[in-house]
Amino acid sequence: MNTKTLLVIDMQKDLCHNLRRKNKVANMLPPLLQAIDLFSSAKMPIFYIRFSLKKDDEQFDRFGDKYCIEGTEGAELIPELFPLRGPVITKQKHSAFYETNLHDLLTEAGVHEVYLAGLQTHICIMTTAADASFRGYKAIAIKDCVLSTTEANKEDALFWIKKYVGDVKSLNEVASEISNEAT
Repeated sequence: MNTKTLLVIDMQKDLCHNLRRKNKVANMLPPLLQAIDLFSSAKMPIFYIRFSLKKDDEQFDRFGDKYCIEGTEGAELIPELFPLRGPVITKQKHSAFYETNLHDLLTEAGVHEVYLAGLQTHICIMTTAADASFRGYKAIAIKDCVLSTTEANKEDALFWIKKYVGDVKSLNEVASEISNEAT
């Protein structure tokens, strides 16, 4: 049984095609696809986490824009991720654990280490890392595979994750660890 999993968070059309992030997503996508290949080849579970929000969700007032409204094309995962290599978990809040069955699925799979990829580092990656830690998982953000609209937000979030709830590693470090475990 594998003890590691990859969570691919919020790689949805509304978020990835947003003009503030589109170029950053294009640069992050090749390492993210490598991470997906790495975990898939090692037969480690991969979960895709996506927002599905009601059109009147209260968080839209806080953030000033609307995104990932249930049933819309913008809520769909970006086509570059297909074919998917694992199940999709739908969430309505920032953390992938909040009011989802993710913890149950990870427990059933024997997972102890949660590797995080996707966006936004300072919101959904950070809250998922915290909730993973609170539930007894080792949370690791893959720094080549996460992004925020601003680099400062990303770096602040990675610093916070490493200091308080988990670790931050490069994709090369993760690949080396997985390779060493396979031998």
